[in-house]
Amino acid sequence: MQEQNYIPVNTKKKRSKKKVILVTLYVILTLILVAAIAVFGVGSGIVSAYTKEEKIRTKKDYDELLNGWSETSYAYFRDASTGQPKLIGAMHNEKDRVLVHKLSDVNENLLNALLSTEDRDFYNHNGIVPTSILRAAIQQVIGAEVTTGGSTLTQQLVKNEVLGNREQTLDRKANEIINSMRLEKYYSKEEIFISYLNSVYFFKGANGKHMYGVMAAARGLFNKDAKDLTLPEAAYIAGMVQRPVELNPLSTNKKNLKRGKKRMQLVLNSMVINGKITAKERDEAAKYDITKSLAKPGDFKNAYATYPFVISAIESEAIKTLQEMDKKYHPNEAKERSYKYYSDKVRVGGLKIYSTVDQALYDNMNKSIKGNDFPRKKINGKLVREQIGAVMVENKSGSVLSFFAGTDFDENQKDHAFDAKNQPGSSMKPLLAYGPGINEGVISPNSIIVDEPINKEFSSKVYVNSNRKYSGPVTATRALQYSYNIPAIKVFRATEDKLGSREKVFDYIRAMGMPPHEKDGEALVLGGATYGYTVEQMTGAYSMIANGGKFIKPHLISKITDSQGNVIFDYAKEHAPKEIFSPQTAYQLTGMLKKVVQGGTAEGFIGQISGYNIAGKTGTTSQEFDLWFVGYTPEVSLGVWSGYDYNKKGDHDLAKTAWVKLFKAAAATNPNLIPQGTNFQNPGGSEENKCFECNRKAPEPKEDKQEQQPVQQQTQPNNTGIVPPSNQQNTQDEKPATNEQEQTEQKPKEGQIFGGGAMEKRKPEEQAS
Repeated sequence: MQEQNYIPVNTKKKRSKKKVILVTLYVILTLILVAAIAVFGVGSGIVSAYTKEEKIRTKKDYDELLNGWSETSYAYFRDASTGQPKLIGAMHNEKDRVLVHKLSDVNENLLNALLSTEDRDFYNHNGIVPTSILRAAIQQVIGAEVTTGGSTLTQQLVKNEVLGNREQTLDRKANEIINSMRLEKYYSKEEIFISYLNSVYFFKGANGKHMYGVMAAARGLFNKDAKDLTLPEAAYIAGMVQRPVELNPLSTNKKNLKRGKKRMQLVLNSMVINGKITAKERDEAAKYDITKSLAKPGDFKNAYATYPFVISAIESEAIKTLQEMDKKYHPNEAKERSYKYYSDKVRVGGLKIYSTVDQALYDNMNKSIKGNDFPRKKINGKLVREQIGAVMVENKSGSVLSFFAGTDFDENQKDHAFDAKNQPGSSMKPLLAYGPGINEGVISPNSIIVDEPINKEFSSKVYVNSNRKYSGPVTATRALQYSYNIPAIKVFRATEDKLGSREKVFDYIRAMGMPPHEKDGEALVLGGATYGYTVEQMTGAYSMIANGGKFIKPHLISKITDSQGNVIFDYAKEHAPKEIFSPQTAYQLTGMLKKVVQGGTAEGFIGQISGYNIAGKTGTTSQEFDLWFVGYTPEVSLGVWSGYDYNKKGDHDLAKTAWVKLFKAAAATNPNLIPQGTNFQNPGGSEENKCFECNRKAPEPKEDKQEQQPVQQQTQPNNTGIVPPSNQQNTQDEKPATNEQEQTEQKPKEGQIFGGGAMEKRKPEEQAS
């Protein structure tokens, strides 16, 4: 299908003598052509002479041209209380079209107005009407007002959609006539009429979009469905067909409305002549003040302007979803289809995309931190704002209920919730060390692990904690509570030893939708990733723990249908939950992570929220480039990252303070979704205590923060596993605010966006230190 922007034709009454002669000559030649077709058929020599370069189209050719209509797609919120969809608005697109599927979709007055004005003999001809061509041509020569179209509806459809050519040349006219007659051979009158109704162009509506088809015209001009138009509204739309720009009533040019009303009167007169309305109905319609019905810009939701991050995120996920569906069910077609094909499908494929995002949660959570005084730093001569990315997931379904993608879309369009990848710091420890370790029977929460200097793999350097001290024998729970580095490395090595390879340990995070980079090594346990992960990925992984060890991929879209309601994607049918940790492992890990909130690295912030059972983990990378807190209740998980789009030191507490504000806003907005006092359910089963290093040294009886002292013991204990080489380095963990060190400027983060422009990449070896 070829969509052509309408080019207005000059129809001034005063024409030069030369112009009249040329038009007359064109008309005479056209009539000779028509006569030749009538007498000799389409195979005559005169016709062939003018159509020799035009291919003879088949039914399949016409199907491809007339069935590939663009059609406006729409996105919807989901009400978290009722589960019902709520319109966000149209997907980002400059065109507007909603397809007519049957003639009953359109008000009868509009159908009759178009037939009476453009093609009174539509149901009787075979594609062309020679007398109509002659009548219109004569009117054009003498400069009279054209009251009826010279071209049939079929010819207009061919001109606009098959040929895509409006030039007044004899060869174009010959091609138009030939294709019109062939079109009538292949399609019923109703099919041709419906295609015509969908093809007509009406310039811009009150929503600022180019209107294609009568459904878009009804909405864009009068904010109505086409079946609800009044007689004067229908007559006005029908009158615009030949001159959509000059007769558009929404123009600032007042002459447009005056000309449009005059044209509307001519349409009404034609309807009377054609016996479609009475003279009385015509007179009443002519008196109607059409300005009272005109749509206003405020009648329409500009979803992209109001919810730019939401629409952008939905569009991105919808494109990926359609690509995945094609690869799964139509692999051959998927190989041939470009990214643009899927992008166009999402924007103008007539889709209805039902998101999982709750509008009230999104609005109130974003509002809760929008007014924050986000720190700024001068980078490359520009004052840059520190960013936050946040995602809230419903544990039982994996639905993304709300998110925060950036402080200001106009200032920085980078999506920090779903697109930006950042090093996760120690928030990786439960996912890659303690969770797999418990699940494989390597440790239990009370296992003793000695926090002491051990060598980095294939290095004479030793791992250190953020405060450069060691705590000696501690339980696994306490090691995670205070985020010691060495115990996490020991557990990872032991799990690797038991499974027989590092890749089998990495399979755990692969199953969580977090595949490691090929260059990622042991340091990934401490969050030293080559490129890192998004907030959505991290939140989804913690949601798995909250969901009893069953992973449900976090998603923004629950369902996609076509314009007629046929389901083309249903998340629940395409994605089944999969068990990663056993229910008992998940429950034990949750108990350990509750200690992080109750008395560990998150105590001073998240621990201050009363009435809720919250478990979670902080994460801080070297020099505090990236700061995290990912936490969950039995019902929802909320992950928050903070930092700059460049390697700059972030605010030590911003992620945690933002988490508190976002969580409180969500709980206040929907107390039924996040009720107070609910507990994590114990799935039952034995909790066997595992001896990890209990035979090395008895645990110290005193459990307080004074244990943060260097221990005097061997600096090279027997490692619990020997691992293959890695070029990764350690990432330091939680660093008290008093121990913060000023960082040096480094290269920007991989793939980040600042001020709408792509930023320079940094090298993988700079990701961790």
